[in-house]
Amino acid sequence: MIGDGPAGLRAAVSAAQRGVEVTVIGENPLHGGQIFRQLTPPLQAPGHIMELLDRRILADLQDDLSKVNIQFLNKSIVWGIFDDKMIAFDQNQRSLIKARKIIIAEGAYEAPIAFPGWTLPGVMTVGGLQILLKSQGMIPTGKIVVAGTGPLLLYTASQLVEKGADVLAVLEASSLSQWMRWSTKMWRMPGIMGKGIKYMHTLRKHRVPVHYSTVPLAANGSEELEEVVFARADKQWFPKPGTERRMEADILCLNFGFIPSTQFTHIAGCEHICDPTMRSWIPKFNSHYETSVEGIFVAGDCTGIGGVKKAVLEGEFVGLEVARQMERLPAAEAEGRLSKLRKKIRAYRWYQQFLRNIYAFRPGLIDLLTDETIICRCEEIPYKEISRLIGNGSHRLEKIKLLSRTGMGRCQGRFCYPTLLGIFSGILSEDEACSQDFTSRVPAKPLPLEVLFQLPDSDEAAHDANS
Repeated sequence: MIGDGPAGLRAAVSAAQRGVEVTVIGENPLHGGQIFRQLTPPLQAPGHIMELLDRRILADLQDDLSKVNIQFLNKSIVWGIFDDKMIAFDQNQRSLIKARKIIIAEGAYEAPIAFPGWTLPGVMTVGGLQILLKSQGMIPTGKIVVAGTGPLLLYTASQLVEKGADVLAVLEASSLSQWMRWSTKMWRMPGIMGKGIKYMHTLRKHRVPVHYSTVPLAANGSEELEEVVFARADKQWFPKPGTERRMEADILCLNFGFIPSTQFTHIAGCEHICDPTMRSWIPKFNSHYETSVEGIFVAGDCTGIGGVKKAVLEGEFVGLEVARQMERLPAAEAEGRLSKLRKKIRAYRWYQQFLRNIYAFRPGLIDLLTDETIICRCEEIPYKEISRLIGNGSHRLEKIKLLSRTGMGRCQGRFCYPTLLGIFSGILSEDEACSQDFTSRVPAKPLPLEVLFQLPDSDEAAHDANS
């Protein structure tokens, strides 16, 4: 099991309850992923950072986890998947594990948006802020602006003001009429609608304005963020000339949606489907969530952004399917349970489409780029260099990567690739844009060189695991 968030934990429990030997590999000191991220021991903080519903889901999972035998490899960095389902990871000199089945539940990451000043200290993603709140119990000081689109903006802003932070404004790129239209569909999930009303009430109570149809144009400052420049925008998020405003700020939190994380499915050689609307790729999987590589399954937000409940249902489905394939669950019982889960998962497809509509890429975001805007922050490649290569006929992502080193840095293209795909979507047809992808190579994440020198023979080092 790669990933210890909602989908990974539920899949592990479902398989282990049927007698499958399960090993879960996760990067954090405590399992739970980003949604269920907890304070790092021995830190303590007053009050609860996690949402009540999320706390209940986590409590149920922890109760089930206490009743099964699962091996957790926390603080472990997976950096490769090789033939015969050999997983390479870095954890205290333990480096290889061989599995009969692999479930990849690596979740998603925030869609990066490049604009002037986005690399300044003080500019961060909402997810980065959530890490500070949840794992460190840190409440940021200074003047805060929250910008982007989607319900996570309201949640984060209300969470901050309730903790005493100074939130100046929320800049929502989508229009109020769009939000009103989307809200009419939320009657199907009254719990989510209720939370949205609660967040808005909190912001009004603390007099935090929400500016709709508004996008950040630049983050200014000499050595750190000092000022946010923003403007009104049309439905495609193109800034409207003459509507620019400025606001002093120490922190700018951004969220323009999420991108399925597919680094491990790419490295494992799984087939993928391009989703230009979300500037991303999604692993191709069948009705049993098995990828094009036999014995490798996917679950959670890496199959498409759909929220925590969908992730938990998919995790349970995949755990049962693995147990069925390993003959730990009778076929008749498995089919009945899987059929019920399919119906439940299908009920969340509309919510998945709801989020797609909110987080869909708008070409106006590319209009924010200037010649000096950094596209690849790992290699510090500015937009003018990318523009020059495109002007000289480099209409392939791999060619730009080879000529400029864009995508060759620490993040392996996770930050710059979505922006590049957005740029290409404006000059190429959808089919041409979707025919391009960065080549994924190991190591997927940075690791000490000594790990490679100490890598033993696979036959000596690998210990068997069933999932």
